[in-house]
Amino acid sequence: MNGLSQLFPTWPLAPSGLFWVGLALVGAGLAGEICRMYLRLPRIVGYAATGLLAGTLGRPIVDQTMIAQTRILIDMALALALFELGHRLSLVWLRANRWLLFTSASESLLTWGLVTAVLQWIGVSPTVAILAGGIAVSTSPSIVLQLKNELRAEGQVTERLMAMTALNSMYAAVIVQLATGWLHSEYGNLGAALLHPLYLLVGSCLLAWLVGKLSQAVYARMPADDQYSFLVLVGIVLFTLALTRLLKLSMPLTLLLAGVVFKHQDNQPRVWPAHFGSAGTLLIIVMVVSLGLPVTVRDWSIAGVAAIVLVLLRHLAKLGGVVSLGSFSGLSIRQCVALGVALGPMSGLAYLLMSDVARLYPETGEMLNAIVLCALAIEQIAAPVLAAWALRYAGEVRGNGGGR
Repeated sequence: MNGLSQLFPTWPLAPSGLFWVGLALVGAGLAGEICRMYLRLPRIVGYAATGLLAGTLGRPIVDQTMIAQTRILIDMALALALFELGHRLSLVWLRANRWLLFTSASESLLTWGLVTAVLQWIGVSPTVAILAGGIAVSTSPSIVLQLKNELRAEGQVTERLMAMTALNSMYAAVIVQLATGWLHSEYGNLGAALLHPLYLLVGSCLLAWLVGKLSQAVYARMPADDQYSFLVLVGIVLFTLALTRLLKLSMPLTLLLAGVVFKHQDNQPRVWPAHFGSAGTLLIIVMVVSLGLPVTVRDWSIAGVAAIVLVLLRHLAKLGGVVSLGSFSGLSIRQCVALGVALGPMSGLAYLLMSDVARLYPETGEMLNAIVLCALAIEQIAAPVLAAWALRYAGEVRGNGGGR
């Protein structure tokens, strides 16, 4: 010990990043309860608003290092949500109701095409427009699951929402991977243009198959009534997340398909562990708050118009695609409208896809980064409100739906 200065706090006090993260989470929790109790809005709106406010007012504190450190928390929240969503996707149901699969594919293709074409028309470069259009296809797994649990939604629209969210996540990951291959060729790397997408797709599918088989082999030996058996699943999911980063594979595709394989290896399917959602709730809150931190005034100045266009067009395309074809899968017009609106949430998956491209090609990623961040700032506030309204409109919210 060199002196008394080591025993007492120094002045002025210099709180660490953990102090500000903790303060932001307290604020997010309070804002979420205010939204639920007084505004009759989903809690997640309060979380998102807190993140945006913290990012705007705390710009001197919220530096790139702090933002980079939140990436692992975003990845963990997404990994848990994607695996759970994959587990909820029934291939038997899709085979029996092929119009649902066709509706999902058509809606996603319409979203990609419309967003890509109009973004190019307003002056966005073709490469960025194609990538942004692919990201716009995605529906946020974490927000959809959070809303389902909070509102206690059950029914035909909710089940289709779960399935189409999983499918949209797969489509978005594949589109962005293929578009990244084209980006390799634009930068003159033809070998990477051919091999990189192939490696991502084949490698991710193989790893998903191995993880799904291993997960079921281990989990099947756990007592069905053991409330701690979910820890094995959480550990496997996080281990798989680490493997995708180590092997540089597609995390969304791997975790989704691993959940699908895990589900369909079970001859006696169990009820999904209730504690699994609770384990991911805190991570989802951290993720939603964190996604509001990076947005700057400069992002709005260079990409605000493009982001607004992307948001409006993706909602229009998803609604139009479902309303035009949803009735063939057994839905009424009212249910089609509800499903089309409920597909709107966009969050961490979009951020993940965008940041992976930006890491490879910062020049292209700068504009894409600005468009996606501004779009997320809008969607994380507006889309959960619309999705909650849609589920209520469909009559699938049970009880008070998380209200007072």
